[in-house]
Amino acid sequence: MSSINEQIDYENGFMYETNTLSELDIEERLRIFEPDDVRRFEKVKDICAGKKVLDFGCGFGGFLNRISNVAEYCCGVDLGRDERNYLNGKGIECFKTIEELSESFDVITLFHTFEHLTDPVMWLNKFSEYLNQGGRLIIEVPHADDILLSLYESDKFADFTYWSAHLFLYTEKSLSIVVEKSGKYLIESAGQIQRYSIANHLMWLAKGLPGGHNKWDYLDSAELNKAYCNKLQELKKCDTLFYILKRM
Repeated sequence: MSSINEQIDYENGFMYETNTLSELDIEERLRIFEPDDVRRFEKVKDICAGKKVLDFGCGFGGFLNRISNVAEYCCGVDLGRDERNYLNGKGIECFKTIEELSESFDVITLFHTFEHLTDPVMWLNKFSEYLNQGGRLIIEVPHADDILLSLYESDKFADFTYWSAHLFLYTEKSLSIVVEKSGKYLIESAGQIQRYSIANHLMWLAKGLPGGHNKWDYLDSAELNKAYCNKLQELKKCDTLFYILKRM
């Protein structure tokens, strides 16, 4: 049976410019990803309240730190040595592989992790072994029908998205087929989320660069982004898929 260790060499700094990050580096990364961590917490906090929660591919634990306030118990799995050391130092258990765990959970989350795993059906089956009956598997992944790819046809964004560690890019149909092939879950909910703003998209189209939501944030407004996100949801061309699966 394959292991996540065969997928990505995160432990040796595959994702980062350096293998050892300072406390300031880590805090900066947590700050950058805070909006996603807050959004995820708000979306699943009721599901996780009073439950045992595992965040698979947890990074530096921005989500775990929040969910620990409502969960009975939570822990993480991450290949990154810096991530594990940081979280264990903060009193949140973090393991290198799922095989190190000896207990089952009520909720397992995978936020932008599932697309990095080969043999997704095998992994769905494996996660079911660590879920209590009726437990939830929550998956958030990039969307292959993102408007930047399917309508705007941004070559620079395509190069940015189709990188070697993204082994799969899912549509609603393909992700649902993978879940069905597993035979271990019911799809409790399936939907789309738009993570990035209209300023982000304008930067990609004008400059072929990421970060427009930071550099051109003065172009954003709550009203404008709400209207834009609503239109993308109507077109089913948001950048992210969000699934909640229930173990049978």
